[in-house]
This record gives sequence, C-alpha cells and structure tokens, in this order.
Amino acid sequence: MKKILFALLSLSLLLALAVLIAFALMVSKQASVLTPPSVSARQVADAKDWLKQNLQLFRGGQQSVDIQLSQQQLDGLLALSSTAFSGLDAEAAFAESELRLRGSIALPTSIYQGYVNSEISLHSSNQGLQFGQWKIGQLSLPGSMAQHIALRLAERLFPELQADELLASIKAVDVSQQQVQFKVEPVEDLGLKVAGAYKNLNQLKDPQLASLPVAIYYQKLSQLRKQYGEQQAISLYDYLYPLSFDVAMRGEQSDVLQEQQALVWAMAIFFSQGTFQKVMAQRFADDLTLEAAPNNVTLAGRRDLLLHFVYSAGLSMAAEQGFSASIGEFKELFDSLEGGSGFSFADLAADRTGIEFAESAKNLDKADLFLAAMRSARSEQAFFPRIDDLAEGISEQSFAQVYGSTDSELYQQKVFFIDQRIAHLPAFLNPEH
Repeated sequence: MKKILFALLSLSLLLALAVLIAFALMVSKQASVLTPPSVSARQVADAKDWLKQNLQLFRGGQQSVDIQLSQQQLDGLLALSSTAFSGLDAEAAFAESELRLRGSIALPTSIYQGYVNSEISLHSSNQGLQFGQWKIGQLSLPGSMAQHIALRLAERLFPELQADELLASIKAVDVSQQQVQFKVEPVEDLGLKVAGAYKNLNQLKDPQLASLPVAIYYQKLSQLRKQYGEQQAISLYDYLYPLSFDVAMRGEQSDVLQEQQALVWAMAIFFSQGTFQKVMAQRFADDLTLEAAPNNVTLAGRRDLLLHFVYSAGLSMAAEQGFSASIGEFKELFDSLEGGSGFSFADLAADRTGIEFAESAKNLDKADLFLAAMRSARSEQAFFPRIDDLAEGISEQSFAQVYGSTDSELYQQKVFFIDQRIAHLPAFLNPEH
C-alpha cells in the first residue's frame, strides 16, 4: 500500500513539475510582437470593406467562393484585432507559398507578468488548412496540434458553431507573395450559429446575465413611448428620469446593480436598430418581443448622438471598455472617409458618455450616484456633456494633417478633455470626491 501511495505521490509531483516546465517554456518576460497602437482611417476602411464584401459574397453564394486577403487588408484586420482586444498584438508576412503569423498575448497580471508568444505558418494546400510548425514560447509543436486544440476548444465553448463544419468548408488555400486565397463553401445558417455562439459567450462570462430583468425595463420603455407619443422630439432624459425611480425602488428589494444593468441593456436594445438590435437582444430572445425604435428621441437635440450613446453603452455591456472605446473611434474614422460626414469629436463624446453610463452599472457607488443624480436632475445636462465647442466634419486628410493618428499626443489631449468633461457631470462624479 505504501508503495502505491509513494508511486501516486511521485507521479503527481512529476505532473506538477511537467506543468511548471511547460509554463516556463511557453511564457516570456517580453512580447515578441508589439504592433503600433494607432489605427489609420484607411486601415479601418480597408478591413471594413473587405469584411462587408466577402460576407455578402459568402452569404449569397450557393457554390464555392474565393475569398482573398492582401497584405494591406490583412494588416487592417490585425490592426482592428490588436486595438479591439486588450493584450493582443499580431502581425503577418507573406513568403513564397506560406503566410507567417506571429502574435503575443499578455497574461492577466493576477496570474503572471508575462507574455505568451506564438508563431505559425499557413501553407498552400488543396486539402483545406495546412499549418507548418507551431512555436509557442520555446516549444515547437506540429501545426496540426494547434489546429486540433483550436477545434476542440471551439467545440467545447461554442457547440452551436459546429466548428468541424466550418473547418470542412475551407477546401483549398493558395498563398503567394502578395495575397492568400481561400476556396470556401457556404455554411447554412451561419448568421444564426454565430449569434448563438455570441449569446453563449456572454453567458459564459456572466452566468447571471440571463436572470437580469431586461424584459421589465424594455416594457417600461415601450409604455413611456406610448405615453409620450412620436409627434414631438423629446430628450432621452424623459425616459431616464422616471426609470431611475423604478431602478431605485426595485433595487431596494433585490440588487441595485442588477437593476441598473438591466436598464442599460434594455435601453441599448430599445433605441438601437436593425442587426445591432437583433444581436444585442439575442441574449434575451426568450423574454423580448422587439419593436421598432422611436425616431423622435434625441440627445443635445440630435438623433445621431442618441444612437452613439446607446450603441456604445450596449457594446460596453457586451465587452471590455477598451473594445467599446475602439468601436467609437472606428465609427468616427469610417465617417471621415470620402463620402462620409467626417470625424466628429461630438460623436466621440457621445460614444464615451455611453460607455460611462454602462460603467455606472458595474459599480455600486457609481450606480447609487447616477440614480441619485438622475432623480434630482431637471435636464439631460446631468448626464450628457455640452458638445457645442467640439469640432465635427473633419475629413480624413484634415484629421491626418492635424492629429496624425488616434495615438498622437494632440488627439489624446482632446480625448482627455472630453473625458474630464464627462467625469464632472453630476451623474458621473467620482464617488470618493
């Protein structure tokens, strides 16, 4: 018996030692990839156009379609990814018959102050995806192992995606020195599968999400809409003011944070439109009967500012704040391109105020402050900043000449100025002051 116990103890120690060695080999003190933090309007536009064109092609086709990625388009997609997802830096380079992908992921500081550096190559193939050696830290593993791990992980986390089917839809890969081309077969109900995975990802992050009383606040919003009518323009304040009393009263019997979060979700869904509304509502599809958003609700007298506010609030509830802030900046950069309305710091202020509105629902002190300020407010000036002195309609050329990029000191000063203005609003004052 003692020999068995000793053998089990020795095996456990060996396994623990193996895990520690593997961790030491995979994790580095420094990142091997550090992409520039700035994103140009052209990079964003190229990535957006590529996604839009290929999604339409993919959805509309009944047979195999060819999807191409140039270096410029790939750089745009990686720039979006690196900016949208905190801690990720990635780059790609074409070589003859292979595409080399490198990335660094910062580990949470609560685990370890370090990075996981990874590198893998994608080869030309007439038999679907074919990867070369996978380097992760100092370890070198077969590319097939990376593909297998990614596939099994996707199956476990997102069974509705049917990852095997998605992988099987890629029939061939052709890599040249300038682009990569995928031959792909359409996947039935891809949109529904992605929406289902999105819903489950959110519930995986926050199992309590499904229990939020979103439907109650959505119904209250609908009742207020009928009460106000749609003949005359009214402020979002006219909706937030009465609902702040509901949140406070219901919060006395349950959880104020849950009530406040439910309000943010309900407003993001109720006032948004089209695909965004459907995706946001997907998490609560069993409880909500969607209706078209009212067209007479404004912020600072403008409908577009309301949409920026509620869209950013919804995105902030669904993701990290950095992602939501990036979405706001990307939207403004889209508008700065030819044919658009131009970059607007007023719109950006509405984006960042929407994020702060959502953040108030994630901290008890902030939530109490927001509710108290709204119950004593007499106008939207309690929660929305003045925007009359913020520049709008800045063309792509003018933006580049004056600010350079979103990483420039001058641009960051403007953002800081906007954030300070928001921070001094009665609804968002620092609870410690």
